[in-house]
Amino acid sequence: MQDMYGFPDMAEVPAALRSILAADKAERAARDLTPEEAASFANWARVPAEPETRWLAALSGDDGLLGFEPPARPDGAWILHAMYEDPRRPATPVGTDAVIGTEGADGEDETDWATHPGPDWQGVRWSELAERTGDAIVEEGSYPDRYQLRSWRSKVDGCPDNILWSNEGSLDWETWHRLIDLLIEHSPDGPDTRCLVHFCRNMFYYQVPTVLTGRLGDAHSLYHHPDLMAYSPSNIWPVDRSWVTFTHFDLHGTKVAGPTPLIEALLNSPGLEAVRLPWKP
Repeated sequence: MQDMYGFPDMAEVPAALRSILAADKAERAARDLTPEEAASFANWARVPAEPETRWLAALSGDDGLLGFEPPARPDGAWILHAMYEDPRRPATPVGTDAVIGTEGADGEDETDWATHPGPDWQGVRWSELAERTGDAIVEEGSYPDRYQLRSWRSKVDGCPDNILWSNEGSLDWETWHRLIDLLIEHSPDGPDTRCLVHFCRNMFYYQVPTVLTGRLGDAHSLYHHPDLMAYSPSNIWPVDRSWVTFTHFDLHGTKVAGPTPLIEALLNSPGLEAVRLPWKP
């Protein structure tokens, strides 16, 4: 089958990682793709990353290691990554050992493209938890990150075990689908809008950024793409650059920068929780 990584040779890969990548490529090339993986792979073409992201580097003033953060274009808002609560499960107080959720055993946040945790779990909004504890949803001057809602969740103690904290550095599947639907509504050619998606080099152990191009309507299927290690993109934008999204590798929120009608639609969507952060426009 076609080389899933799309590299003509190993020159793009740091020398210390070439043997690891070669073994991984050989193993993956030998396996059969599922129908969903094959369809997604067929819908997206790899393009050179540096020329396609040069404008984002200039816009953000950053090297894109963790994704390119755009300024407002002319407006912007942050989508807060989904959290879930099991109302049937007693809330074990913070500070006990019985902590579950999307955090690893070492207390570090997980980074992956999460699916709904199951029928016993329902979405809980950041604003609901903030109201319960008296915290700000996002502290002034801060990003949506692991240090928010401090009195409910701390880096040291974790969170009550009836709540699953949001994932770091990647949108969950449900939020991704809702976001793509709204972007389709606010793009000139709807689902046929040509777009590009950027996966920052920090996502891959071979430290090579990846950019794919395809139809915006096919972005739903990126969840199944065999190259992407279950991460949502760092950035996605249409060819006319009228809007751009940004998911920082270490944050729990995704920024959307674009026209005010798009931003208002995000803020008013019942399936999303989005906020304007005046200090991070």
